[in-house]
Amino acid sequence: MRHQMVKTKDVKQADQAIADLLNTENIERMGVFWGLPGTGKTTAVAHLANLYDGVYIRALGCSSVTSVLGDICLMLGGKRLLRRSDMVEYICHHLTTEAVTNNPVPPRPIFVDEADYCFRQVDILDSLRDIYDISGCPVILIGMENIARTIRENGRFARRITQWIEFVGIDIEDATQVAAEVCEVQVQPDLIDYLWRETSRNIGRFKIGLDKIEKFALSNGAATISRADWGNRPLYYDQPNFGKLRK
Repeated sequence: MRHQMVKTKDVKQADQAIADLLNTENIERMGVFWGLPGTGKTTAVAHLANLYDGVYIRALGCSSVTSVLGDICLMLGGKRLLRRSDMVEYICHHLTTEAVTNNPVPPRPIFVDEADYCFRQVDILDSLRDIYDISGCPVILIGMENIARTIRENGRFARRITQWIEFVGIDIEDATQVAAEVCEVQVQPDLIDYLWRETSRNIGRFKIGLDKIEKFALSNGAATISRADWGNRPLYYDQPNFGKLRK
């Protein structure tokens, strides 16, 4: 399979949200992306962070405010410092200043993936809010489907969010586009439709299924493959075929 970013509707929506945050004045500039696992959030954010020269970090279950600030410092070419306030100052300066010339630069967005973990410690959210308030750089939180509800319950944080983007997964048009752009064999519409329905809009599983379909076609010397060709073979590596239960 070809390794390339496919601009599905979710990706385009997220791209537009980042562009709006960066080009908005006198309006709050924070965002949240959320959705079920497998809807393509992390892949999209990695692409957008590169596209907009952003800073991407991933929160962990064991993350603390010190480790989150330290990760951002490392991504900016610095190192972890002992004092949190020194790290916040370093981050705000390097997000808005060119390292060599020391001239001001346009704000760079910060992407915090797996941001659900940040809500375990209010200090993490307060530090991210401080960085945003001081630097004016957009902060985008990425999490599971419940993160938007959690943020809405945090009034002083929620009022800063002006982009609420839900990743809903791929529709059949997206699925057809993904198959055309990443597969090295031609997957017929009936097989694309079957795979899309079986994966319930989940682009992660859709790509896993495409990979198996492509390998099957190539191993049989076929340049194209249909639903009839595929038959009832399992689409996922974690999809075992069980026999009937014994009574």
